[in-house]
Amino acid sequence: MHDDLSFDPRDPYFPIDGGGGIRWAVQVFTTRNGYGLDGVDRGTEPGVWTFRYAQLGQQRRFDAGQTTVRIERDDNGWVFHIEVAHSEPVKSVKLILRGLPADDLAQGWWSPTTPRGTTQQPPLQWSYPGPSWATRWAAAGAVSLSIRSRVVSGAVLHVASPPYGEGTEVEVVHAVPASEWSSRVSVPPIRLAIGTDAAAAERDLDAHVRATRECFGIPSWPDRPDVPDWARDLDLVVTLHGQHWTGHVFHTFADMTRLLTELADDVDPSRVLVYVPGWEGRYYFEYPNYAPGEDLGGEVGFAALVESAHALGYRVMPMFGANGASVLRYPDWQDAAIRNPSNRYPVLLNAPDWDGDRHPEGDQVFLNPGEPRFRAHLVEAVSRTVERYGVDAAFFDTASFWFDDPRNPLYDGYRALTAELRTRHPELLLVSEGWWDAMTALFPMSQQWLGIERDIRAPGLVTEVARTTAHLADGTPGSGSTGVHEQGFRTYAPSARISGHLPVIAYAGGDGSAQREAARRLQQSDTP
Repeated sequence: MHDDLSFDPRDPYFPIDGGGGIRWAVQVFTTRNGYGLDGVDRGTEPGVWTFRYAQLGQQRRFDAGQTTVRIERDDNGWVFHIEVAHSEPVKSVKLILRGLPADDLAQGWWSPTTPRGTTQQPPLQWSYPGPSWATRWAAAGAVSLSIRSRVVSGAVLHVASPPYGEGTEVEVVHAVPASEWSSRVSVPPIRLAIGTDAAAAERDLDAHVRATRECFGIPSWPDRPDVPDWARDLDLVVTLHGQHWTGHVFHTFADMTRLLTELADDVDPSRVLVYVPGWEGRYYFEYPNYAPGEDLGGEVGFAALVESAHALGYRVMPMFGANGASVLRYPDWQDAAIRNPSNRYPVLLNAPDWDGDRHPEGDQVFLNPGEPRFRAHLVEAVSRTVERYGVDAAFFDTASFWFDDPRNPLYDGYRALTAELRTRHPELLLVSEGWWDAMTALFPMSQQWLGIERDIRAPGLVTEVARTTAHLADGTPGSGSTGVHEQGFRTYAPSARISGHLPVIAYAGGDGSAQREAARRLQQSDTP
C-alpha cells in the first residue's frame, strides 16, 4: 500500500547547476513529525545550501536545527550529500526531484531485476532491501539514480505525479537504521546521472555494481572462499518434501532413499544437491527445534538417508528457519522477536493458513538472528546436524527478508551467524531463501524469489557472484503440489538451463515417475 499526503506540502525547490531545469527539494522525518525546508538559504559557499525547518505545508516554521545540502558535479551526474541536524531523532530523509527529462521518464523505469525487455510506468514504489529493489539503483531512459553505501539500510524509490505537482516527481528516501536514530544524520550519497542514450544507464549500472561489491566485500564466483569444491559442479537441485505442518507425510526418509536410488539412473548424483524441507517433522510447527522427525523415520532413518545419498554421490541439504519459530517450541521467543523500529512492540509476521481453515495460524513468530541467544540456538542446531549426520549444506528459510529491528541489526546478525558456521564447518555450503546485493556477500547460493523464467535485465548482479535455484513454492512435476509450502498447487513449469541458475525437480508424493521423466527431458536439453 502506498500512502500519500492529502495536501500540498508546498516544498521550496532549488535548481541544479547545469541541470537544465531539474530542481530538488528535501523533506526530513523525525520520530514525531515530517518537516520541509523553510526556503531561506543560509549557505555561504557555492554548491552548498543550508536551511531551517518548516511544517509540511509551510504553515509554521521551526528553529529546530538545520539541513545542509552539498551538490557535487560527477562526470555526467550530480551527487547529493545531505547532512541533517534536528532537535528530534531523525528516522528518514527524502530527496525529491522535478523536471527530469520527460522523454527519458516516458520510457519507464527498470532495475537490474526488472524482466528483460520491460519497464514499469509510474506510479511505482520499490523498497530496498528486497525483491522489488535488490540493489539501490534504477533508471528510466538515460536517467539513473543510485545510492552507494557500506551500510544496509532501508531505501525507497517512489515515482508519481501528485495533483499538486508539476508532472512527474521522483523521490529517493533514505531510512536511517533504527538502531542509529539520532538528532544528527549523514545521508549516504545519492547520485543522479543523465547520459546521452540508454547505454549510458547500462554503464552507470556497471559502475554501481562494482562499487557495491567493493562496499560489501562480495567476491566473484570463481574466487569465493565459502564455496566447497563440490558445489562448483552442481547443476541440479532435487527437493524431497517431508512432513507438512498438519502432520501429513509426503515422504519418509526410507521413501526418499528409494526415490534417490531410482533417480540415479537418470542424473549424475555427484552434480545434484538434495534439499529436504520438512525433515524435522511438522514443517514450521517444530521450528526452531531441528532434529529428524519421528514420523519420517527419526534419527536412524535420517542417518540412513544421508549415508545412502552419499554412497550414490549426492550431497544433502536440510532446511532451517532463519527467523521462523513456534511459540510452543521456543519459550524465550519474546527476547528475540523482531521489534518495530521504535522498539515499542514486537512485529508478528508471516502467519500462513497452514490447515486450510482460511485463517492464519496464531503461534508463529519471526525471530532475529541478531539476538545472541537465538543465533547461538541456530548455530548449535546446524552444527549438531552436521556433526551427527554429515550433511553437506544448510538452507536458511526467509533469510533475505529484512526488518529494521532497533535492538539487533538484522544484517549484522546474519553476518555473525554465517561467520561462526564457516569457522566451525568450513566445507558447509550455506544457502538462503531470496537474495539482494549485500546478502550475496554472506550466502553464495540462494533460492530465486523473482522467478528465473522472468529473465531479468541484469542477471550478473547475482550470477557473477553466486548461484540461484528455483523456489520451494514451485509446483512438482505431475500433481503440481508445492509440498510443505503454503502455496497448495501450482502448475509445474520445466526449468530451462540459464547460466548461474540451478533447475529444481521436486517430489511431493507419487511414485517418482513424473520426476524421472522431467530429469530425462532436462538431460536431453543439455545435449548439444
